[in-house]
Amino acid sequence: MNDYRSHLKVVGIALIVVGALDIGWTIYYIAHRMGYSSSFNVFAVIAGVLLIRGGLRTANVVAFFSAFMLSGFIGLFTVLPFLMSLDLIAAYLRLYPVPFGGSLLLAICVLILLGWVYRRLTSPPVLAAIAERHPRYTSFWRRPRGGFLAGVLLVVILVVGLSFLMHGATAQQAVTKAKEKVGEGYKFHVSSWSTRSSRGRTHVEAVVIAYNQREIKEIQVEWEE
Repeated sequence: MNDYRSHLKVVGIALIVVGALDIGWTIYYIAHRMGYSSSFNVFAVIAGVLLIRGGLRTANVVAFFSAFMLSGFIGLFTVLPFLMSLDLIAAYLRLYPVPFGGSLLLAICVLILLGWVYRRLTSPPVLAAIAERHPRYTSFWRRPRGGFLAGVLLVVILVVGLSFLMHGATAQQAVTKAKEKVGEGYKFHVSSWSTRSSRGRTHVEAVVIAYNQREIKEIQVEWEE
């Protein structure tokens, strides 16, 4: 039964290392006033410490979220061509091959890490220890593989929501406003938009990506309705 501790320990050490590196990377980006977001950082460090201490509940939670993130990321990669045109993806690859390739490599490494974490934390010794000490964690909703279903559902919701938001009247208006700023000769993709209401008026802000064979621009537009 104590075999499960070796699985928890090695995963814990890996998460601490990854979390520490991510924290350092985040500090670097903040210091240079660059945008950066991550799903690891301090949470990975805390989870790693708890796993090294033999936390079976933590193992179950980490395995669940590993499955959730793994299926979510794979699902997003699968549907990416439906959310972003192939022309725009090709433009990023052509104009920014190093950053694009680096991001792709990082994404692959994250997927491998998540798959490895899930496999180690759902090994027979770990599952047996969880079933013995925490029987209620063997229910369907608390099993780690439930994370795969949650990830798929999240992707479906995102795809439906983004398809509606990015192809409606507001998105078309954002493209029109962006075209007024940059002129002809570009293709357009609405990456985000938001609204806020005040005194009976609705203020809309949007970010539109304008691109062609030579350049990619992010155009911020706003208007009131």
